[in-house]
Amino acid sequence: MTGLSSSQKVGDAQHAVSVTDNTQAETMQLCTPTCSTNGTHSDGYTGAFEGPEKLLEMWFAPTCGAAICADPGAELCDEDQDQWSELRSGLRLVPRAVWRDMLDLVHCQVLSTLCNEHLDSYLLRQSSFFVYPHKLVLKTCGTTTLLYAIPRILDIARRYLGATGAYQVFYSRKNFMFPDQQEELHRSWEREVAYLDTHFPEGSAYMIGKTNRDHWHVYLCGPYEMPLSGAVDDDTTANNSAEGSPLVHALSRTSSRSTVHSLIESAGVGSPPGLHAPSDTTVEILMTGLDPDRMQAMYMGGASSLEGSLGGKAVERATGIASIYPDSASDSYLFTPCGFSLNGLQGDGYYTIHVTPEPHCSYASFETTVSGDSAIDLSSAAGVKSLVEQVTAVFGPRSVTVTVFRARGDTAAALAGSELSVEVDGVGKDSAVAKAALQSAITSGDNVPPAFAPVAGYKTIDRVLYEFDHYWLRYAYYAKAN
Repeated sequence: MTGLSSSQKVGDAQHAVSVTDNTQAETMQLCTPTCSTNGTHSDGYTGAFEGPEKLLEMWFAPTCGAAICADPGAELCDEDQDQWSELRSGLRLVPRAVWRDMLDLVHCQVLSTLCNEHLDSYLLRQSSFFVYPHKLVLKTCGTTTLLYAIPRILDIARRYLGATGAYQVFYSRKNFMFPDQQEELHRSWEREVAYLDTHFPEGSAYMIGKTNRDHWHVYLCGPYEMPLSGAVDDDTTANNSAEGSPLVHALSRTSSRSTVHSLIESAGVGSPPGLHAPSDTTVEILMTGLDPDRMQAMYMGGASSLEGSLGGKAVERATGIASIYPDSASDSYLFTPCGFSLNGLQGDGYYTIHVTPEPHCSYASFETTVSGDSAIDLSSAAGVKSLVEQVTAVFGPRSVTVTVFRARGDTAAALAGSELSVEVDGVGKDSAVAKAALQSAITSGDNVPPAFAPVAGYKTIDRVLYEFDHYWLRYAYYAKAN
C-alpha cells in the first residue's frame, strides 16, 4: 500500500503527487519509519563518507514523443497507478518493481516518489533517479556501483521501447575524496572509462579543471542517427555497436503539440500561453567545505527532530532552500543522525539536492534543469549567477564547482526537426511558419553559454569553455574570497 499527498503550484494547473514507499500515510503523516543506519552512510561506514555523486544520463530517443512503449501489455500493479497514469508513455510505463530491481544492482533503495505530468522522480537513500518517457537520470553517492546498472537499463529499454541501444549517454562525476574506498570499478577514472567503452565503443572521455585541485570528469556518447522502427525481438542484443544502432519509434501527434507551438512562438507567431519547448540545459553546483554553523540544520535535532519527509520540509524552510524554486513541488528527507536529500519538479524540469554535513567530509550538490517561466533563466549569465549565489548562501562552502551543459545548434535542430516532422493544428511541416520556427531553434541553440559572472564572496580559480560536437560546456571553480 502507498500513501498519497498532493502539492499544487499556485496560479498554475501543474500538480505533483508524492508517494512514500511501503507506508500508509495521510498528508500530515509523511515521516517514514526510522532508518536502522545513517541514511547518508553505506554499510561498513568508516567515518569518511563519499558525498560526490556518480551521474548517469541515458537517452533512448531525442524527444518524449518519440518514445513509445513496445510492451503496452506490461503488468502494472496498484503502486503504478496514480493521477498521471493516463499521461505516461515510454519509459514511464516501466513498472516500479522493475526499476527497484535495477536499483538493487547498484545498492540503492527507494524512499519515496514524486510525479507530475512530465516525469517521475525517485528519492533514493543514496541520491536520486528521474524517469522521462525517452530518458533517465540516475545519480548515486557513497560506494554505490552505478555503472553496473547499464546492462540492465539497456535490457529494460529493449523490452519496453524496442531500443537496441542508447541514443546518447552522459556519465560524469567530480573527483572523489576517498577513491580507495570505492568498489574496484569506480576506484579510478581510467577503469570507469574502460568499462563504459565496452558498452559504447564510440564514447569519449574528458577531465576538466586542474589535476592538482578539484576537477570534473565527463564521458559522452552520441547522439546517434535514429531510424524509425518498431519493437525488436526478444533475442536482440542491446548495444551501441555499428551493427546494433539504436531504434526509435515515430513521433506521436499529441506529444508534439506543445513543442511545435513553442517553436512557432519563438519565430514570432502567437501560441497559446503556458506552452514552452523542453530545455536541454543542465546546471550543476558542487560544493565542499560547508559552513558548520549552517550545516547544523542538516543534523537530527537541528531544524527538526523528525526523520523523513516532515524533517526534510523543516530543513527546506529553515535553510532557505524552499525559496529557490517557490513554485515547485518538492520531496525531501532528513536522515538520522545527519544528511539531507531533495527532489523537486517544476514543469518538465527537475532539481535535486544532496548534503553530507560532517565537517571532515562535508559536501553538497545542487543540480537543475528548471528554467524559464517563473524560474531562474539558465540561459543567461545573470540567471546562473543568481542561482549560484542563492545556493552558496544556503551552504556557505569554501569551494564551488559549477558546470553548465547546453545543447548546440545541431542538436537543437535535431530536436526541433523531429518535433516539426508532423502537421500540428494546421501548421504543416513544410510551411513557412514551421521553417522559420526551425531556423529560430537552430540559431538560438548554437549560442555559446554566456561567460560566468563574478560570484559574490568568491574568487574565480578556473574557467573552461568546451565545444563538443553536440553540446557546449562551461566549467568554473571558485574559492571563498577570505
